[in-house]
Amino acid sequence: MPAPKHKPQAENPALVSREFQGILAQQPDIGAANIILGWFFDRPNIFDPNSRRRPKPEIVILLSYLLLMAAVFAAFNFR
Repeated sequence: MPAPKHKPQAENPALVSREFQGILAQQPDIGAANIILGWFFDRPNIFDPNSRRRPKPEIVILLSYLLLMAAVFAAFNFR
């Protein structure tokens, strides 16, 4: 079997890393901040230019229960 005439060269790792970072920067849903925001907030309406992220109802209910428990705890301890 004849040896290949053209041997592929290894690319520069820094160049590959920069290209990969550029591709990821173009993706709107990639990144730790966007992933964490996705856990707690609903996506804004893409058809409304003035829409903002709103907290998910489950998070609001959980926080209100925790606030209510803290108020009850404080009321019985300061009595």
